[in-house]
Amino acid sequence: MDTPSCTIGVDIGTTTVKAFAFGVHMQEITSAEESVKSWHGDPGAAEQDPAAVYQALVSVLSRTAQEAQHLGYTVERVGFSAAMHSLIPVAADGSYLSPAMTWMDSRAKDEASTLWQTPAGKSVYERTGTPIHAMTPLLKLMWMRKQRPKVFQEAEKFVSLKEWIWYQWFGEWRVDASIASATGLYNLREGTWDAEALSLAGITAEKLSTIVPTTYVKQGIREPQLLISGISPGTTFNIGASDGVLANLGLGAISSDLMAMTIGTSCAIRTGSSTPFTDVSTRSFCYVLDSDRFIVGGPSNSGGIVLDWFYNSVLSRNLADREPQRFVEMITAAEHVQTDSLICLPYVAGERAPLWNEDAKGVFFGLQLQHTGPHLMRAAVEGMIFNAYWIASGLFEELGRPRQLIASGKVLETEWIRQLVADVFAIPVQFQGAVDASVVGAAILANIATGVLSWKDVSHQEETAQESVNQPGQSGAYQSKFQRYRELSNILLIEF
Repeated sequence: MDTPSCTIGVDIGTTTVKAFAFGVHMQEITSAEESVKSWHGDPGAAEQDPAAVYQALVSVLSRTAQEAQHLGYTVERVGFSAAMHSLIPVAADGSYLSPAMTWMDSRAKDEASTLWQTPAGKSVYERTGTPIHAMTPLLKLMWMRKQRPKVFQEAEKFVSLKEWIWYQWFGEWRVDASIASATGLYNLREGTWDAEALSLAGITAEKLSTIVPTTYVKQGIREPQLLISGISPGTTFNIGASDGVLANLGLGAISSDLMAMTIGTSCAIRTGSSTPFTDVSTRSFCYVLDSDRFIVGGPSNSGGIVLDWFYNSVLSRNLADREPQRFVEMITAAEHVQTDSLICLPYVAGERAPLWNEDAKGVFFGLQLQHTGPHLMRAAVEGMIFNAYWIASGLFEELGRPRQLIASGKVLETEWIRQLVADVFAIPVQFQGAVDASVVGAAILANIATGVLSWKDVSHQEETAQESVNQPGQSGAYQSKFQRYRELSNILLIEF
């Protein structure tokens, strides 16, 4: 009997590196994950050691491949997902000259603010689809050119963590169009590096990797640890795409009639488009899935981190109160209270979309004596959902309202919060459980790249997937409160 094959999806997240093996019907076979650390030495810095990330990835991929082989599977394909916006200056021999700056690094915020006030900033954004923000490699390069001139001049190339790892594996500098489209240096309509963006960064195209399609594949990996773990020289590696784009693919939301909402530590709203799309008023992103498919949306800092901060740093009186079960009890209690005129602006971590203001602050407005912890927790949840709806409403105006919203992430595991989303958005919300959508998407894209699946197969999956759906109920009850939320945010932007 022939040995069954499997596909492994890997994802380099900011805090965790993961690998999942999937069978022919995308059933999970086995998985492994490891944490990776960031450090924040300088104000605004968020850096990682590329070598440490590399070792974590090799470790989880090796363990997953070994276990899949032990269970009787042959690893035929590996798909690659990674977080966006990382930047590493590298020498001619491929060694890194400084740590990787991650998307959380905000040291380029002054450069971002200055550039956005110019016509050039808005022009570059409209061509590249990448918001003008400190997270963006374009702005990181502008900052490095000014603040780290020696490293900037010595660098042979500037690459992402994903590109650096690909080089270690295959000895070539390649970047998929999806990661490239998140740099602020890629022209969406021409499919090449953007001349004006390169000029602003102070580099030439030779300083960047060669752009390849997200379906680009390669064999002949040269990492010894992987070659003894169940990965063979004949295993096909798909270069893949970014984590956000692949999350939509994993959830089946790659057309404009479906929208994905993910709320973990942060929050993201994403939908599909057949053409590039940008919106100067909200600075929505537009990233490549493939040559005819784009994922548009907005990233928000105001996700689960808001609830964790509020409970652990404000509501908890002692360490005993910080037990996970106590947090669950508080969230449960918040379901059954009425907040009336109490409004929370949840910007305790600054904000990306739709404010794009790192100096934004959190606010509780309308506090009265009768308000308790559950009232404030409920208001914080509502504020988080209002902010997400603000991002989405800008997309609705241009792309139309989707027929359904697909929810994923830890926060949305709570049923009443999903119902709140359905009520605020006035759209049915489908919950797909605690699925790791980026890893699933990486495996699906690898299957597409190698001919195991087609885009038509993915579209069919998108049409037929149904699990738990929350229907809109009290939609009208939240509209006036949402408008008040926007008014307060706009007023306080001056103070921020």
